[in-house]
Amino acid sequence: MLKATALVSLLATAAGVAGCRAPAAAPGGKSAAGTEERERIELGAFAAALRGWVETAAIDIGGPAARKHLREGWASAEKSATTSFVWGAGAMSRLAFELVEPRDLELALRGWSFPFAGGESQRVELRLNGRAAGGQAIGPDATTLRFAVPAALLRAGENLLELRYRRSNSEPGQAPWAVAWDGVRFEPVRGRPESTARPELPEIDTASATLTLPAGSAVDATLEVAPGAFLAWDAVVTRGSARFTIAVERETLEAVERRVSSNAAADFDLAGSAPERALVRFALRAPGADGEVRVSGLRLEQPLPKRSEDPPQFPPAPTLQPPVAGAAPNLILYLIDTLRADHLGCYGYPRPTSPQIDRFAAESILFTHGRAQSSWTKPAVATILTGLFPTAHGAQLRSQRIHESVESLAERLQETGYETALFTTNANITARFGFAQGWDTFRYLAHRRGRKHQHFDAEEVNREVFAWLAERARRAATKPFLLVIHTLDPHDPYRPREEFRRRLAPGIDVDSSCCASARALGRLDATVAESRAADMRALYDAEIAQNDAAFGDLLDELDRRKLGASSAVLLTSDHGEEFLDHGGWKHGFTLYEEMLRIPFILRLPESGRAGTAGRIIATPVDQVDIAPTFLALAGAP
Repeated sequence: MLKATALVSLLATAAGVAGCRAPAAAPGGKSAAGTEERERIELGAFAAALRGWVETAAIDIGGPAARKHLREGWASAEKSATTSFVWGAGAMSRLAFELVEPRDLELALRGWSFPFAGGESQRVELRLNGRAAGGQAIGPDATTLRFAVPAALLRAGENLLELRYRRSNSEPGQAPWAVAWDGVRFEPVRGRPESTARPELPEIDTASATLTLPAGSAVDATLEVAPGAFLAWDAVVTRGSARFTIAVERETLEAVERRVSSNAAADFDLAGSAPERALVRFALRAPGADGEVRVSGLRLEQPLPKRSEDPPQFPPAPTLQPPVAGAAPNLILYLIDTLRADHLGCYGYPRPTSPQIDRFAAESILFTHGRAQSSWTKPAVATILTGLFPTAHGAQLRSQRIHESVESLAERLQETGYETALFTTNANITARFGFAQGWDTFRYLAHRRGRKHQHFDAEEVNREVFAWLAERARRAATKPFLLVIHTLDPHDPYRPREEFRRRLAPGIDVDSSCCASARALGRLDATVAESRAADMRALYDAEIAQNDAAFGDLLDELDRRKLGASSAVLLTSDHGEEFLDHGGWKHGFTLYEEMLRIPFILRLPESGRAGTAGRIIATPVDQVDIAPTFLALAGAP
């Protein structure tokens, strides 16, 4: 986090910042296209977009601060009598660390192997940024492995360290532990002068437009800029051995880096040869062992749009008014796993997959441009239930969980007097990954089939939900409730019940079309793949219809219990599914439209339904909008 005398919201290089326009010459003596008006955007207008960080000197792998570094192949933190540690699991573990500049380092890893009963000894192979960096054996006693890492394997910014294990525990019913790690250090090569003090975070003084970078620190940002945009400053002053470097990466994949030595006013081209507005990522860094870099008068400058160009107009998003006192509605989120928006009738699909959802949409607000925040379940559902992007809530990779410090939608509503219940049949949405916090009732529903679990279908999930509603009625519950129902029918394997298969996938061999892995499908001949994709799409449609029928039954049950009129109901999905649309299969691998465009259909309580039934809104909406929308409906902070 940046230390700053003031922080303001990012005004994404928008015109209209007070005092920012001037027909001026560019700094450093360059001409700014004669009398062309330029937009001058002061540091205070983009300070919030700057991420400040310091070099990673060490990671206490078992400590809470390590989670931001642990990317994949890690278990939860544990404690022994002497230390805290995390098991590396499976074939490999990955962790990230940051450097202001690449240089020769010695990497020290402390850990111990899982105590295997027999067979080969454990060995760890290192890869840095995808390139081999050596390997060593490790036994069951705690030891420190040391690796010499040349600068050629490293890069400025984020680096990825991969630990590959010769073996992991394969005993039935046990976790696949490989090596326990309690720490890693990135040490200077012996004989090289290097500061032993921890670098300090950068400081921003928006009043004087000054950025101070202590040695070993940096800031970076990604902004959309216009052609001809540049970063400018009035002076750079260095102290000690600290140096000042600037780097930029553009959408064209062009990367430029420059060392700045002059103390005079200067500028740095951000846009390059881009013919139109484009995203650029830039970094300001201060490599060195001690001292600091002070950049004064820091700002962005770019040409103003021609006066004849009218700014684009977007329809305003609807504003939800909180309910009157004493009228807090029930809030119901119905989440259909793996459901593409373009396979529903209300989104224009010609096949009869969704008569119940279409009926519901006619009574609701339908958002045509709904987007998922991830292409697979865990990070997407965590975003829905926290209102945070995946980088903030932490549940991004297979082994990761929601950060303990995160407050969920359920916890916030509990505090305001709601009863909360969640029913899911997806193994990614369990207490193990932090999803149980804030629920009075939390149910993971699965059939046990030997060592495996098989999900409930939507009709079976309904039985559990209906039983919970009946139990509330028996105890005459008066609190409003938050109810989340997460069904899994359209997810592979595609095995619809016979009545739906006959209607939407007649004559298709379920066994040969439902269950192949994405890797196996990717090896199919092109002609065979097209035929298989058509069969799988048909089975997928049948499973949507199966889930649709269960959703209709839920709506009927709510009406039977006289809850439909007092409830806000949102139907959505976690992500979509691919059937060779862009040459791939299933989900979790790409970010194309078929993966991220999901349904958003919101039916308000009867008291707020006038004028909203059948309304269609093109304003883009995201999963991250769901939690604040529910809080607004509840009148909660």
